[in-house]
Amino acid sequence: MKTSVLKPKLASVCILHANSDSPQNRKPPARHPNTKRIGELAEAAFVVKAAGLGFAVSKPWGDSERYDFILDSGPRTWRVQIKCTESPNNRGYQVQSTYTDRKQKGHYTPADIDVLVAYILPLDLWYVIPAQAFPASASIRFYPEGNISRRARFEQYREAWHFFQEQPPQADPSNADPPLDTCHPERSECSAKRGTHGVEGPLPSPEQPAAPQSPMERMMTQWAQRVTALYNRKR
Repeated sequence: MKTSVLKPKLASVCILHANSDSPQNRKPPARHPNTKRIGELAEAAFVVKAAGLGFAVSKPWGDSERYDFILDSGPRTWRVQIKCTESPNNRGYQVQSTYTDRKQKGHYTPADIDVLVAYILPLDLWYVIPAQAFPASASIRFYPEGNISRRARFEQYREAWHFFQEQPPQADPSNADPPLDTCHPERSECSAKRGTHGVEGPLPSPEQPAAPQSPMERMMTQWAQRVTALYNRKR
């Protein structure tokens, strides 16, 4: 009966090959970023940021609209779309000013949204870009670290939250139609309103005190303060 003897060199190769296939030595598969989860995180961060600045934030029902939030600044409301990026690209960061409708991409216009808010997750930076400033291309690039100054056209919108506080354009009163005079000269209220020659005099404008906050507004303010404190504590 013949017995085969395994040579030491061959045995070491077999053992090495067996160890390389062991579960302990196998590399875990590469995990791709969950873009949906990142988008949800950016939206949650926007709510905390905007509420901490005193803005009221609402979410439209469903996902049929082309904007994510409605921001109420007091003088007006804004349709806001959130974009997020976490990976640098060509010495900067990039988001796309596009949407997908029935598997077709379109470019956001002022008819769709008022403001695009871009969030750079690794740097915790925000860009508040009005729709009128969108480039002709779909890509909006940011260079927060000043790598390419001549192409950093959107750095002026970094942390530009004051844009939401701007007053809406007022109509020119000289172009407005004069109010109709529906007052009858023989009525007592008209005689009190008019002078002896029938000329309307100036009416007093009593000062109106500021309306107190409603219970809902107080609750939202307290909620925003708590969330902001928790967010800052975990950073």
